[in-house]
Amino acid sequence: MTIELDFSKLRGQDILDMAIAIEDEATLYYEQLADWVGDDKAEVADFFNRMAGWEKRHHDQLVVQRERLFPDAPKSHAEKVSWAVEAPDYDAVPNDVTLKQAFDIAMDAETRAHDFYAGALEYAADEKVAELFEGLRKAEADHQRMLREEMAKLVD
Repeated sequence: MTIELDFSKLRGQDILDMAIAIEDEATLYYEQLADWVGDDKAEVADFFNRMAGWEKRHHDQLVVQRERLFPDAPKSHAEKVSWAVEAPDYDAVPNDVTLKQAFDIAMDAETRAHDFYAGALEYAADEKVAELFEGLRKAEADHQRMLREEMAKLVD
């Protein structure tokens, strides 16, 4: 369950802080899933670890963008909130998860993140904020594309 926000009240630095926190959470979620499936399902664990790596790279790119655009702006402490935008439905993950199911879990998370940013874009109060949301939306769409390409190689 994601937090309800009034996106029209957010500033550019708030959005980037929120996005950084969301990507940090996504990294953690994928790492947890990799640990959960463990050595018994090495191929699935490797897949979740690769997803964690993608999220970490996205996080790092956002940190650089935040520092470039708003070098003097104080942090909004977005990392202190659980955003759960890309959180998997842990109850829906079976103990004997297959690689295909792992893909579906990741695609669902990436789709929710895309929809979150697309919805936020509708409420952007200024052009800079709108550009940030659009960039985040596109990045999540790119994650979906990378997922499809990755899974085409791995799943029959």
